[in-house]
Amino acid sequence: MTGLSRGALAAYAVVALPLAAGALPLYIHVASIYSDSFGAQLAGIGIALLVARAADALVDPWLGILIDRLRRPRLVIVAGVSLLALGLVLVFHPPWQGTAAIAWLMLSLLPAYLGYSSAAIAHLALGATFGATSADRARVAVWREVFGLVGILLASAAPQFVASNPAAALAQSSVAFAIVAPAGVAVALLAVPSSHGAAPAARPSWADALRQFARAPFAPLLAAFVVNGIANALPATLALLFVADVLGAPQFGGQFLLAYFAGGAIGLPAWLALARRLGSVRAWQLSMLFGAAAFVGATALGSGDLLPFLAVCVVSGLMLGGDLALPAALLTDALRERGHEATAASYFGVWTLSAKLTLAAAAGIGLPLVSALGYVPGQPATAVPLQLAYCLIPCALKLVAAGLLPLTIRPRPQGALP
Repeated sequence: MTGLSRGALAAYAVVALPLAAGALPLYIHVASIYSDSFGAQLAGIGIALLVARAADALVDPWLGILIDRLRRPRLVIVAGVSLLALGLVLVFHPPWQGTAAIAWLMLSLLPAYLGYSSAAIAHLALGATFGATSADRARVAVWREVFGLVGILLASAAPQFVASNPAAALAQSSVAFAIVAPAGVAVALLAVPSSHGAAPAARPSWADALRQFARAPFAPLLAAFVVNGIANALPATLALLFVADVLGAPQFGGQFLLAYFAGGAIGLPAWLALARRLGSVRAWQLSMLFGAAAFVGATALGSGDLLPFLAVCVVSGLMLGGDLALPAALLTDALRERGHEATAASYFGVWTLSAKLTLAAAAGIGLPLVSALGYVPGQPATAVPLQLAYCLIPCALKLVAAGLLPLTIRPRPQGALP
């Protein structure tokens, strides 16, 4: 498919809104809600989350194969959003308290994660069929990420207007999501024209996709994506600790996160314009370099420096737009240029698996590292290792990731896609 009208593009991209809105409470609110409202122990909650997230990550490549073989991405998206909605209702309506609630959490997270992952992979694969040029494909990715960020902002702000009690607010919000989201996604996808791409020449295999990721240009692109993903996930893991023990303002953690994501939403159109002018590779490089330059300033902050940190959040959030939209656009470029778009879901299955592993790596490296260096949560006097890990390590990783990107550029014949 060569392109989309503005209306069809909006109909495709708006699907990212309920996906992001549905995923946010699963990653942000579950631990606190089950601990504070349902009497579950944090250790048990952690085990439940670890098991469910590990299963979710490992199944992604197999989901990619299934989606490619079905060749019905719209059907998979609607089914996935419906399964996500069911999982959300189950997660936030546990019938038991205490230890039994942990077992319920582990089981109810499985359909929620499976629904989200299948819908997200199918949505990415459907987007890979649109756009005749690299700039067109960047446009598709930017629109998708704009709606995703709007979903994050809505999910962050909406529960407080539903009920004063967090558990009740999320319980009611999950029911509303289940009523509205699947039908809304189905209606939106009706406005997206069908793709008539060629059928895959052979049965899709995630192992084939994995082998391709060992070759240029996929290998350096995936390497840059993973390194930069850890650079983003590490401060996300440590952010609330930084706000509490370095800035001394734990009550403002949510507001800083909102400012960061709002900056990302505002900055996305600028990254689209820059990708059109300079190309997606160079635009993504600039987003990483400027993001590192903006974030390194947080090393000089201390107790009470709320306005300077707000500025850091907004500026680094503006740079986030490049990280969100351009890597997937570059993968789509590589797939389209090599005629692999018919098996795009298999590639995106490996891609999303890598993204989830970066989140796990950030938590598995960052928290033990700052602890081993002497940081104790709740004791600001020990927070120097936290500040260094929060600020300097991510900046260094971004520089490495930006340096990997030129390896994805290869000479192309005259007239080839940019």
